[in-house]
Amino acid sequence: MSMNRDVLKRRKLEELRKEILSTIPNAWLFPTKGRVQGFMGTSPVVFVAERPATGSFRGPGDRLYALLEKSGAANSHLTDVIKSRGKVGQPYPEDISPHRQIFDREIEIVRPHLIVAFGQKVYDLLQFSLAGSGVKIRQVWHYSYAARWPDKRAAFEKQIHKALQE
Repeated sequence: MSMNRDVLKRRKLEELRKEILSTIPNAWLFPTKGRVQGFMGTSPVVFVAERPATGSFRGPGDRLYALLEKSGAANSHLTDVIKSRGKVGQPYPEDISPHRQIFDREIEIVRPHLIVAFGQKVYDLLQFSLAGSGVKIRQVWHYSYAARWPDKRAAFEKQIHKALQE
């Protein structure tokens, strides 16, 4: 039964992925790489960042994916609230309603029990927008922060493990 549910979720996520890439300018979604499913992950654990950066995902993303695999979270759904790339500090797209509608659809498809928010801004946003939903929301540092400061990597790994165990 769970297998059939995952297949259905994956089909719906693939349809949504195609829609995002065809309707959102400069869209980017977490890729499938190795065992980590990225945007196509179907487990009831969702990792949420603010928006994709304009830089390379390699490096920080590779470390994140290795950590997710190590933590047993390779099938988690990875996503951004805003789907279009932007530089840090750059304003959001003028009309963010399509991004909100897409995010809400992701939540409907995946039906998470736990959301791990990358950073305080995303955590606050999710606390407000999902209040009363019953979904647990935990905050960790943004994965690029931990990648920039090598002495923070072990602490970030502990944050991820703790968030997944609560």
